[in-house]
Order: sequence, then C-alpha cells, then structure tokens
Amino acid sequence: MRGEQFQMIRQILQRFRPSRRERQVEMFHELLNGSRRVSKDDFAVDFGGIANDVVEMLKSPQAQRTIQEARETMESGSLCKVKFGEFNTAKELENGEVAAIDGTFALPMQKYSTGQAICVGIGSLSHCRSMQDSLHYWSSKVILSDATDADDFIEREKRGLFGIYPTAYLRYCEVAHCLEVEEPYLFLDGPLVDESLIATQDGIELYSKLFKREKYQVIGVIKNIGNPVFTKFARALNPGEIYVVGTLQEHLNQDRTARKFKNRITRDILRGVFKPRKKAFGFEVHRKHLEDMLRIMAADCQMNKPGHEIPFLLNRIDEEVRKNFDQRILKDRIAAQMVAESEELFYDETDEHAFR
Repeated sequence: MRGEQFQMIRQILQRFRPSRRERQVEMFHELLNGSRRVSKDDFAVDFGGIANDVVEMLKSPQAQRTIQEARETMESGSLCKVKFGEFNTAKELENGEVAAIDGTFALPMQKYSTGQAICVGIGSLSHCRSMQDSLHYWSSKVILSDATDADDFIEREKRGLFGIYPTAYLRYCEVAHCLEVEEPYLFLDGPLVDESLIATQDGIELYSKLFKREKYQVIGVIKNIGNPVFTKFARALNPGEIYVVGTLQEHLNQDRTARKFKNRITRDILRGVFKPRKKAFGFEVHRKHLEDMLRIMAADCQMNKPGHEIPFLLNRIDEEVRKNFDQRILKDRIAAQMVAESEELFYDETDEHAFR
C-alpha cells in the first residue's frame, strides 16, 4: 500500500473513530438541539417526516463526499473486479472440499439468582454432506453457589453479569468445530477473528491452533457491516468488486487487551468488503489464503437471491441451524421443570417478559 493511500485511510479512520467522552457529550448536545416535537396527528399522517430525515441524512452532500473519497482511495489501491456466482471456477465446491460452519444460541445466556446457563448449537455442511453428520451442542453453567461467603457471592454475581460476553462463547465453539471437520476450505458465518474472544487467553490459544494447522484455509464472511469505515468503502463499491481495506492489526490498534495477540497474528489477517450485486458484505481472511478463499467464496455466491448473495453454503447453514436449534423448546422445558419444583421458583427466576 503506497504512502498516500495509507494516509487517506488514516484520515477516514480518524473521522469515524469512536468518540471519547468529551465528543460523546458534544454529540448528545447536538442531538438534543436538533430535536423537534412531533404531535400524535403528524406522526399518524407521515411519521412526522422522520423517514424523510433518514433518507436526507444518507444522501447528504457530506455523505456523498465521504463516499467519493473512499472511491478514490479504492481505485488507487487494491480494488479488483471479480465474477461472482460462477460455480465451475472453484472445483473445490463440487468435490465437497468446502464446508460452511455456523452456530446459534439454543439457549441464550440466562441469568439466574445463583448462576448463569448457556447452550449453543453448532453444525457444518458442504455440497456433498448434510449438517446432520456434524450436529452437536455445547452447554455450560457458572454457579454462584460455589462462593465462600456473601461478599464473594455478590462479587461473583457482578463478574457474571458484566464480565461474560455470550457471543464470544458461541464464536469459540464455532472455531473449535473448524479443527474437527475434514474439509480443508472453510466458510465462517461472521468475522474470522472475534474481537472479544481474542481478549481472552483461551481465545488466543484457539486461534493460534487454527492458523498453525496447514490443512485449513478459512474465510469469515460478515453479513452486516457495522464498522463505520467499512460502511463507507462498502457504499462506494460497484457490483462485482472486492477491496482489501487493511489488516485486523490496524483495526485493533487502540485495543490494549488484544496487543499480545495482535502482534503475533492479526497483522496477517486481511479485512475487506465485496459486492456481488445488490448488497455489500465484509470478509476476513489470512493473508496467505486470500487468493484461494476469495475465488472459492465468489464462485459460491447465490446471485439469484438479491441482498443475500453471500456464498450459498452460508445461506444453507444459516437456515439449517435455525431450524434444528429452536431456543423456545429448551426455554419451555426449563420453565416446565421450574413449575414442577415450585411455582415460586418459576415466578422468581423466569424473565418477566415471558408473562406478557
């Protein structure tokens, strides 16, 4: 990447970097000053013009100028044109050498008075095998009753309430499944490296194992791009284009908790955006696997599904895990067993929204 390109990206990063507290206070003040009261009648007629406000914001001169800057940066950098949806350009797909891996919460993190419980369902499939061959669950619990005294109990409860990020547990199980499958080329639904997971030693060790295994080449495909910098590049893409924005190390350069991992691995994780047709998506892939995995991913894109052209296997695995791991079933079973123990236990421990 040439010096002027890097400077341009730095300027865009600086513009959209999450604000410090002073900036947050300023933005809140701006939000209040820009507010207007909408009557019930006006809201009933045209929602008080809110829809127009949103569209105007998205199409504002400032937004268009930012997109133009992003476009100029891409055209002077690593922008490339790719043919999406041509299945025959990746024989690995037809040979069943590519698997998509996904997971979902069979039981989202449940907080009870004496502990927490969580359960995730994981599966993978290829063009030659179904998910039923890999279907399994991971479940766990954190018991506060192991505390030594009342103060320790409260402290453990605080750590449980605020110190556990459920998605990190789900991502860990998905990556662990990567090390179990036979297929050498893997699609992950979501980022290749989860930012919250690499803040833990367990996560660092797991990713280290994955990237040391020469057998596997993995790409993470991000359906919804939340990063504001990526969003600007994504909006500047034309159909059929791929752009490598930078490395994960650059993205995490403000994250002190991930510094140790970042120095060893994240400099080799490339992040970018691609646009098969109507919608742009993000991706993360190891530098040495970039060419192969972008080619295979592009070949499997489902071009007859507007707005959801991501690889066909990822669409399939998403449908399968949602169908096989319905969290309502497990929640109902837990509630039924609580009632069997005592109605007081049910009413004390069950989410209040369940009564509505």
